Amino acid sequence: MTNFFKTNLLLLALASTILSCGQFKVSHEADGSKYQVHESGKGKKIKQGDLITLNLVIKASTDTVYEDTYKRKQPLTIVAQKGLYQGSFETALMHLTEGDSATIFVSADSLFTNIQQPLPPGISRGTDVKFIVKINSVLTREEYQKSQELKRKNESKLIEDYVKKNMPGAVQGQGGVYYQVIKAGSGETIKANQVATIEYTGKFIDGKVFDSSVGKPGPKFEVQVGQGAVIPGWEAVLAMMRKGEKALVVIPSSMAYGEQGSGGVIPPFATLVFEMEILDVK
Repeated sequence: MTNFFKTNLLLLALASTILSCGQFKVSHEADGSKYQVHESGKGKKIKQGDLITLNLVIKASTDTVYEDTYKRKQPLTIVAQKGLYQGSFETALMHLTEGDSATIFVSADSLFTNIQQPLPPGISRGTDVKFIVKINSVLTREEYQKSQELKRKNESKLIEDYVKKNMPGAVQGQGGVYYQVIKAGSGETIKANQVATIEYTGKFIDGKVFDSSVGKPGPKFEVQVGQGAVIPGWEAVLAMMRKGEKALVVIPSSMAYGEQGSGGVIPPFATLVFEMEILDVK
């Protein structure tokens, strides 16, 4: 037998072994769930009511990507519960384990019929939508609440240390916001419904800039104060500022984007530091 045939027979035997292995098998459950485990985790089985933190990529059968939490750098946290229809993504999750990497196949017809939306471009009738998941953690409600409380306590300590080191004489305002005047303004403090023109730079507590209006072309950033158009921490600070004033501000996550974060830019429990200047008040 030539080396060519020997090599190909070896490859076929290897492929047969891999395909027969359970972790590559597509499972079909009585509840309509259809999934394929790529890597088995060693954590606990998901139960009704657990809090699941996971990364998720959603693809059409053509591999067009519709969602990718890795790119947003922000995993999802959802409550484990059975779905409303046979073969739903939510129901299939209940068959997985902490640490699993898997693909869940959901009928496009069933999915979009149940959310009462037409099939989007790139998804055809009779095909499956692929939900590629990595189960990062599985916590009971009690465990989740304890973990959130610990994160809050850690954030409070970080803020106290930062203010002590960088903002001597800072004033603590509503909701735990810290405020230090860099340049004094004039006139009365800004009142509700007035429009403030603001220049700002936003940083994380480690100094990394995530947003800034400084040097940007076009009109300056304006906000009508007291209308909920900005995060609560900004509302609290603006009510203390005057025209021409410049301040350094520390805003705890509870007065910013909380435990969810925002848009893949602001992570959960992120303390925000702003340098803000009021250019005008109308």
